[in-house]
Amino acid sequence: MKTSRYIALALALGTAVPALAAEVLVYREVPATTYYYVPSAPTYRYVETAPAIRYYVAPSTDYATPSLAELYAERPVVVERPVVVTEPVIVEAPRMTDDQRITSDVMDVLANDSRLSGTIGVQTNRREVELSGLVTTPGQARRAERDARSVEGVDNVRNELRAKVGGSP
Repeated sequence: MKTSRYIALALALGTAVPALAAEVLVYREVPATTYYYVPSAPTYRYVETAPAIRYYVAPSTDYATPSLAELYAERPVVVERPVVVTEPVIVEAPRMTDDQRITSDVMDVLANDSRLSGTIGVQTNRREVELSGLVTTPGQARRAERDARSVEGVDNVRNELRAKVGGSP
């Protein structure tokens, strides 16, 4: 009886059964047991609540078509503007002297010349312009003098500019 059980077991396991064997013994190896530590995960519970019911209601749009008589009826045009009464602004300044105007014009001409660099002082006395300060090259000193002579009203230019490099102008 034991033999038939082992044969049936061997057939069920898919192993070959020797034809002449009186008894078939099947040995199984017991796998090595490995233990793993799995930390317990927090338990979350889902509690189903009644759904909040929200309905979307589109804003009402009622359009009224005006009649042709309303469209073409003449309506008075009323424009309301606030009236602000202020006194006029009067600016009074003393008139510039010729020397002040010449000094201002020479400074404008020198400031707008991109080929000049340095520190240039301008003084005017009786239409005679005096240039003083430091420029980079002697050529810039000559150019500043030429620019000062080009201003209207200048009678004479005294060039006291000194060059940082290259000697006197």
